[in-house]
Amino acid sequence: PSLKIIYFDSTGRAEAARLALTIGDVPFEDVRVKKEEFAEMKTSGKLPMGSLPVIEVDGKMVCQSAAILNYTGKLAGLYPSDPFDGMKVEEVRGCLEDIGQMIFATFAIQDLDEKIAKRKELVDGKMGEKIAALDKLLESNGKKCTVSDDITVADIDVYTTCTMMTSGFLDGIPKDMFDKYGKLSAISKAVAEHPKVAKWNADHAKA
Repeated sequence: PSLKIIYFDSTGRAEAARLALTIGDVPFEDVRVKKEEFAEMKTSGKLPMGSLPVIEVDGKMVCQSAAILNYTGKLAGLYPSDPFDGMKVEEVRGCLEDIGQMIFATFAIQDLDEKIAKRKELVDGKMGEKIAALDKLLESNGKKCTVSDDITVADIDVYTTCTMMTSGFLDGIPKDMFDKYGKLSAISKAVAEHPKVAKWNADHAKA
């Protein structure tokens, strides 16, 4: 199929799908829009739900980052064919989504000190507990990666979540937050060191 991934000029919710296609050597057009262009797209009704990312497949536009990663992962051979392993992939991705939603909820806090305090509370409390539980779950799987010895979309999700949360962009989230979680750190490192991911990151590094 002819593929376009359309998103802003940032990693965000499109990066996992970009990386999946890159690892799988699936050709795609990486379309990065400015805020003004996004506003025009939204006003025109071109976007199915008025948001990004979207993927255009042979001219048909589909939204929702989870659906996009499922599709691109399958095209790239990074989604298990076994139904049970597929369920385990979604288990991990669901846990990551729960963790992400805790952070996203803090974006609504306007006062910076209050925002930082809330995020520290999450790191030391509920969110930290969920991350620790996920790390333990992944360790119990007994595999090199999340659900097997090969990279799947779940591993890419781990990597993009860990890098986003420790990028320094989120005030109040320590850059070394995942260092004490051995399995999550190892999986994130394995994806980062994949030759195609490393090249992608080098090619798209911000000046």
